[in-house]
Amino acid sequence: MKTRRLIFSKARGTFVKTLVAVLLVVAVSGMGSIISEGDIRVSVEQQDGGVVRLTYDMVRARRELIFGELDAGHRERRWKIETPGVKLVRLADGDRIHRINGERFNTVTLTAAPDLIRIPKNYQPLSRYGDGGVMFFTGHFWPVTTRGGRVNTTFSFTPADGSKVVAFGKREDRLTDWRSPLAHPAFVYMGPLEPVETPDVMAVVDPDAPAWIEQEFYELTPKAFAHLADIFGFTLLTKPNLFLAAPLGPDESRLSYSGDALPAQFQITLEGRAWQKKTGQTVRLFRRSTIHEAVHLWQAVTRPTAEDVAEWIHEGAAEAIAAEVMTSLDLWTKKAHDKNFSNAQETCARELEKGSLDEAEERGDYRALYACGHVIAVAVAYADGSSTAAFWNEFVQRGMARDGYTEEMFYDLVEERTGDRPFTERLRLFVTTQPGNAARAIDDLLGAAVAPLAQGGAR
Repeated sequence: MKTRRLIFSKARGTFVKTLVAVLLVVAVSGMGSIISEGDIRVSVEQQDGGVVRLTYDMVRARRELIFGELDAGHRERRWKIETPGVKLVRLADGDRIHRINGERFNTVTLTAAPDLIRIPKNYQPLSRYGDGGVMFFTGHFWPVTTRGGRVNTTFSFTPADGSKVVAFGKREDRLTDWRSPLAHPAFVYMGPLEPVETPDVMAVVDPDAPAWIEQEFYELTPKAFAHLADIFGFTLLTKPNLFLAAPLGPDESRLSYSGDALPAQFQITLEGRAWQKKTGQTVRLFRRSTIHEAVHLWQAVTRPTAEDVAEWIHEGAAEAIAAEVMTSLDLWTKKAHDKNFSNAQETCARELEKGSLDEAEERGDYRALYACGHVIAVAVAYADGSSTAAFWNEFVQRGMARDGYTEEMFYDLVEERTGDRPFTERLRLFVTTQPGNAARAIDDLLGAAVAPLAQGGAR
């Protein structure tokens, strides 16, 4: 689940629970016990100012190290190669490190610094914390093969003096030849902060975060997590890690919330000095967005089977479920809920003027993924006669049984649960074609979902 960014300006059964538990135990205990030496060993040393120094040591000499695509030319701008005779080259599909003379090499050292701009809709490679700490995302430093798969790699982390390394509930002096226990790219924090453990999460909170944010988080998570466990039908076996960074900056009018969710981990980044004041706007944004990210922890039990599975499926559902949870927990009124959905419809209509939803991700239109995905999630709930959470309860189960989900599986379940093929086909058309009148197309989709129910049709 990739980064979401919101910016404002003052201008059911036991079997399912058991299956989930078994799969998560396998993921945690089985994958975490891998001890084979990596083909590439990466040493990460914490420097000042959020900078890290990395050394890549290869068991066998290679002609190049390949890294996946990362927008905004980040590596070209923020990585500095220290090894003589070696350079980094930016290509359309990613970045390469190789010797200038083309010969093989077996080690390279570089420094990487946090970016001065936020990379849209992606995990941030490095995030600076106010205590002098840094958050490191292994995924953007993990070499890949020519086909895109990840090379067998281990990471060793050496924090600065007075600091520790924190990952998956552990706080150590260092980590050596480390792999994520969930066999997935992960967040690793290096700094002096000690995690705060609650029954629901283990949290590392930036000391620069306003006090009300920390208090709000610890009050929100117990009831939100309990409610999500109830509606999804299972409790997370692995206690998730939360990392909250607050590089607020000097802009008094800025109010930005960015969230990154991974299996059993999520990071929140707050930017803008508007967060300093606890207002109705800041509280609503923090609560709804944090619940959205928490929803991803449950969704992550099953993953898309491929990178090109439409993101509106899970992002739109997270928006809709977060709204349902906010209402169920009396964190906002029905009027606020309805206004939120009205805003989603308006945003969706506006974004569809740029092209179809099916092409939104390709054109970088992330607002469409969230807003139109929200509209679709609510329309499906209407047609299903239930809630988005109820639909996703079954969708997660089905995805687990099939080693992931596809867009086609989504449509199949919509038709199966609603018994309404015309509605499902209308939904496909809404996704794949740009409507002449987007607002009318949204009204028609919602109307098609509600009309059979109003006529007493069985679902």
